Amino acid sequence: MTVQESLNALGQWEIDLKPTIPRETLDALAYFGHVAIIRGRVDPLLYGDNLLRAARYVGVLTGNSFADDARTKIPNDNIKISGVGMAMWLGDQDGKGSVYENAVTAASATFANTIRALLPSSGAVTEGTLYSVAGQYTGTHQWQSPREAIQYVCQTMSTTSIPVSWRVNGDGTLDAGPESNLFVTTPTCTIVAAGAGDDMAMRGVPGSLDLTGDVEDYTTRVVLLAEGEGTSIATGSADLSPATSYKDIHGNPIKLTRLVSESDTTATNAATRAQLALSQYTAPKQDLRLNIQDYDVEGSFALGDYVYAYDPDKGLYNPNVEITFRGQRLNPIKLQVTEISWGVTADYTVAYRSANGTWYDLTDHIETSDAGTYVTVGGFDRALTSAGEAVGSRPNADTSTPGVPTLIEPFTGSAYLDSRGYTRARVILSWNAPNNVDGTSVLDGSHYEIRYAIDTDMLYPATWSQVAQVRWQDLQTWAQPFAAPDGEWQTMVVNWDSTSAQLQDLSPGVGYDVQIRGVDKTGNTGAWSPTTTFVASADNIPPSTPAAPSVAGSRIAVQITHTLGKSSGGTYNLESDLDHLEIHVSYEPTFTPDTTTLVGKTPANAGMIQAQIPVVYTAQVEETSTRYIKVVAVDKTGNKSGPSDSATATALLIDDAHISDLTVSKVTAGTIGADFIVGARIKTADSGARVELNSGGIGAWNAAGQQTVAIAGADGSVTIVGQLKSGTSGKRIEINPTSTYLPEIRWYANSGAEYGYINAISVGTEVALGMNSSTYDDSGTSALTRVYLGTALGEFAVVRADDQTRRGGYARVTPSSVEIGYSRGGVGGGFLYATDILTQVGTQVNDAEDARIDFTHADGAVRIVGEMDYYNSSQNALLMGSDAANGASGVILSYGTTSTGTPRVLTQLYDPSKSATNALAVNVTAKSSTGFTASFNGNTGGSAELAWWAYRTN
Repeated sequence: MTVQESLNALGQWEIDLKPTIPRETLDALAYFGHVAIIRGRVDPLLYGDNLLRAARYVGVLTGNSFADDARTKIPNDNIKISGVGMAMWLGDQDGKGSVYENAVTAASATFANTIRALLPSSGAVTEGTLYSVAGQYTGTHQWQSPREAIQYVCQTMSTTSIPVSWRVNGDGTLDAGPESNLFVTTPTCTIVAAGAGDDMAMRGVPGSLDLTGDVEDYTTRVVLLAEGEGTSIATGSADLSPATSYKDIHGNPIKLTRLVSESDTTATNAATRAQLALSQYTAPKQDLRLNIQDYDVEGSFALGDYVYAYDPDKGLYNPNVEITFRGQRLNPIKLQVTEISWGVTADYTVAYRSANGTWYDLTDHIETSDAGTYVTVGGFDRALTSAGEAVGSRPNADTSTPGVPTLIEPFTGSAYLDSRGYTRARVILSWNAPNNVDGTSVLDGSHYEIRYAIDTDMLYPATWSQVAQVRWQDLQTWAQPFAAPDGEWQTMVVNWDSTSAQLQDLSPGVGYDVQIRGVDKTGNTGAWSPTTTFVASADNIPPSTPAAPSVAGSRIAVQITHTLGKSSGGTYNLESDLDHLEIHVSYEPTFTPDTTTLVGKTPANAGMIQAQIPVVYTAQVEETSTRYIKVVAVDKTGNKSGPSDSATATALLIDDAHISDLTVSKVTAGTIGADFIVGARIKTADSGARVELNSGGIGAWNAAGQQTVAIAGADGSVTIVGQLKSGTSGKRIEINPTSTYLPEIRWYANSGAEYGYINAISVGTEVALGMNSSTYDDSGTSALTRVYLGTALGEFAVVRADDQTRRGGYARVTPSSVEIGYSRGGVGGGFLYATDILTQVGTQVNDAEDARIDFTHADGAVRIVGEMDYYNSSQNALLMGSDAANGASGVILSYGTTSTGTPRVLTQLYDPSKSATNALAVNVTAKSSTGFTASFNGNTGGSAELAWWAYRTN
C-alpha cells in the first residue's frame, strides 16, 4: 500500500486488500467514501470523526479492482481500492467539481473574504482557518473549479518574501494564508547523504539525493494575454532582471519570450500575473528527489514544509546559508517539500468512513508495504502540471466602461450616540446612475465604490464655549486653531441597483471629501466623480442629566463624591464623550446653576467610567450653615447637561489641618499607661499569658509560655493552636472543635446544634477524607449522607450514623471498578457495576428473583439473568401471553391493552394430540393495535394452547 501526496494537487493512493476480508466490510467500501491512515493502533469505532484531524493522511475512494492473481488458485485474491487526496473536493484532475456557473466577483476584497466567497457552494469543503494576507484582490471567476480559482488567488497575492498557499484538511476544511502560517518555513530537518542523526534543534535524515536539471522552460520575458478579444485584449509583461547571462552563438544575450494566456485575468492583475509566470522560469529547472529507504519522515517534516538538503558532491550547497549540525558547519540549500511517496507499514491503523459516517477498521485486512519514502523538493513532475490556456482570441467582448455617477447635493445627516456612548455623525449620499462612457445604457452594472476621507484643507469654526475647554498650548495655529487629522481614503461598496448610501461613524463637525465610481460585472471600472466636500453634523447632543452627588461638609470645605451615573438610575453609565463635571453650590435648594454658583470643575471622562473610578472633589466653602450642591455634566464639545437634583452638605468630616495637637483629654475610650510603648513593642506582660505586637507581627502566649497565636508581618502567615471559631453561636464555622484537636472543620448553618463536617482519618501512612451532612432520622434510625475519599477508594452514600453501613443509594469507585446502586440493611437492590471487561445492570439481592444484564468484553457475550414478564402498557415494547386453543381452527386473542401502533406477532401452537405427521401449521391472518387472529390448517385437540409474543418496532 502506497500513498503519494502532492502540494496543491490531488496525489493518489492504493490499498491491496487480503482475500479474507469479511464480505460485509468489502461491500461497505463504496465510491466517494474516505480512507484515513493513522500512526499507531487505535479503534476507529471509539474515536470516530476525531480521526479525520488526527490522521497522517485522508483520501477519497474513487476506484476499485476485483481480479484473480494468476499465480494462485484462490478466487478474488487480487482486490484493490484506490483514490486521490482531499483536494479533489475543490476540483478533480479534469476540472470537475462545484464549478462556478454564476460569476463570483471580488472587488477590492480582503484575502479571507475572497477565499470565503470561492468555497464550493455544495459544502464539500468548509471554512477552516483563513489567515490575513496584505493587499486586496479584485477579479471575477466563472466556469472554473474552486481549486483553480483558489490557486489563482493565492498565486496572485503571493510575494517573493511572503508566498501564499492553501491546503484541505482531513475533516474537509480549508486553511489558506501565508506559507509561514500553514507550513514549517524555518527548516528543522536536514537531509544528508552521510552523517545523519539528531542535534539540539535539527534532525538529520539519511537518504540518497538525485538532482536533475534542464532549461527547457527557461524564459527571459513573459507577455500575458488577459481579458478581451482581438485588439481589445489586455496585456501585461515582465522582463528578467538582472539580464540573462546566457549567450547565443553570436554572443548576444539570448531572448526567450513566453506567451501566457489567461482570459479570466483582469487588466488590473495582468502585470502581476505576468511577473508571477516569469518567476517560475527564471532559472534552470532543478528536480531533487530523495530516496529515504529505511526512514519514516513523519514527525520530521510534512508536505509543504521547508527542509535543508546538503550534498556538496552533487552541488547541493549554498554558501549564503550556514547552519551548525552535530558540531559541523554546513551550507545546505533550502527547498520546499512538494511531493512525498511513502508506504503504509504495520505500524499504522487504516480505517474507512462511509458516506453516512460509519467507520470500518481495515487494518487487519490490508497488505502492508515495505516501500521506502521518496521525497521531491523544489519542483514538480512536469507530467503532473497543467500546460495552461491556449494562446488565441477569447470570447470576452465586454469593453464598455461605466460613466461617472453624479452626486446629488445637499446631503442630509444627523448626529447620534454610538454603542459606546460617543457622539458620532451620519450622512446620506444620493446619486444619479450613469450610462457607459460611449453613451449606451449600463446593462451589466455590478456595484458602486464610494470612498471618503477627512478634508484637511478646511477651517473649522469653534464657539467660545468650545474653545474654553481647550488649553492654549493645545491649539494649532492662529489661522486654524483646530486642524483636521490626516486620514486615508475609506471605501464602501454598494449594489448597482441602489442610488443612495449611508456613511456612519463620522467625526461630528468635521469636513469630508467623497467620490463615487461605477464597476460592471466584467470588472471594467469607471472614473471617480469630482471631489465633493461636506461637513458632518456637529455634536449637539448634551450629556444625560447626572444623578445627585453624595456630599459631606465641615466648617471650611465640602467634599463631593459622584459615581458618574444618570439621574434615571445606575452608576458609571454617563456618555463616554464626557469631559468634566461642574460643581455648583448655593444656599437655596431650588437654585439654577450659573457662573455665580460655580465653585469648581473636576475631570470626569470615559476612562473613569470604564474603570469605575468615582469623582471626588473638595470645594473650599467656609460656612457652617446648610449648603445645597448640584452638578452639571459637560462633554468634550462643550454641551452641558441639565443640573442634577440638589444634595445637602452635613458636617461629617474634619480636616487634619484644623487639629493642632492630640491630648489625652481627646481620647474618651480609655487611658494611656506608662507602658504604652516598651522597646518598640506593645505588650500586656513580659512573660506568662500575654499578647504582644512588635515589628515581626502579632503573638499570644498561654500561662505556660507556649505561643498559641503567631501572625507574621513578613508574609502574613498565621498559626493558631486550639479551636478556631467564626462565632460562638448561630451560623458559624469551627476548626479543630474537639478537645483532642482532630483535623476537622464543622459548619453550623443555623442556630441549632446540628452541623455538617469534613474530617481526615489516618490510613497507615496515607490520609482519607470524609465529608458528612448532619444526622437525620430515617424511620427511627439515625442516618447521614457521606462522601468518603479513601486510598484507592471513593464512595458517595447514605449511611447509618452508628456503624456507617449503607442505608440507601450509593456510588463507589476504585481503580479497577465502579458501582452505583441501592443497599439498605445489608440487602442489595438495583445496581450498575463496571470493570475493564464487564458491565452489569439490574437488581442483585442474591436470591431467585435477581434480574440483570451482563455485558462481557472478554468474549463479547450479553447474558440476561431473570424472567421475561408481561407488563400491561400501551408503550410496552414486548407483550406476551399463552391462551387456550381447544378444538378450534383458529383463535382471536387480545393483547390486554391498546398498543401504540401495530406490533409484530410471533406464535407457537402446543397440541399434545398431534404428532410430527399431522402437526398443524399456524398463520397470523390479521393484527391490529388491540390483538390478532391466528388460523390453523385444521382443528386442534382438547388440550391445545397458543403461546405468543407481540413486539413493537420503529
